[in-house]
Amino acid sequence: MRGNLFSCWYAAPQVPKDARRLFEAACANSEFGEEIGSSPLDPRGAAVVLALSREWGIPELEARVAAAIEEQLEPTWDAERGEFTWGLGLEEEHPRGQYNAFLAAAEAMSPGAWTGLSAAPLEPCPQVVDVEFPNVALSRARWSDGALDLQLSVLDPDPGRETHFRIVGVDTRKAWVLTEGAGSLEAGERELRVRAPKKAGALQLRPAAA
Repeated sequence: MRGNLFSCWYAAPQVPKDARRLFEAACANSEFGEEIGSSPLDPRGAAVVLALSREWGIPELEARVAAAIEEQLEPTWDAERGEFTWGLGLEEEHPRGQYNAFLAAAEAMSPGAWTGLSAAPLEPCPQVVDVEFPNVALSRARWSDGALDLQLSVLDPDPGRETHFRIVGVDTRKAWVLTEGAGSLEAGERELRVRAPKKAGALQLRPAAA
């Protein structure tokens, strides 16, 4: 059944109807059926089931698998390094990369995302770069109605100091303003240089009204 689940993952964007039929049959005849028992989860299989249940909007299956992953696969925040990984109960110094990659993809999945990503190249869009990771990270970075919404997460807050990063690929022929949060903007050649207090909080940037 594990092989069928992996086939579903790769087939889902190309032949979604056939892939979903195979997926439902594979789940029904595996530990991912009506109840997930206490037997050890296969990390990649669990990740594929979680990802595709989110891709296709199957909330009951998603909830069961997410709860089992939470219970068995050791999701862990490393506060010192600012990293989130799954230890998988292996007691290894470094988390398994391939397993963690599948689980991270499943964690980030939303309805239709895998199909959309595979169907066409991503539209070019501005990018946030030069964040002072791991001391500072962005737990949210999204465009909404022409505004860029950011959420800063800081390992060791120090509001008296500043952190800085750049947003490249923006149209700086128009003025940009901060409409939420504290900080400053400086426009360059198709880039914005952002400075903000070194503390957790939301920032919103948008073009100034004409």
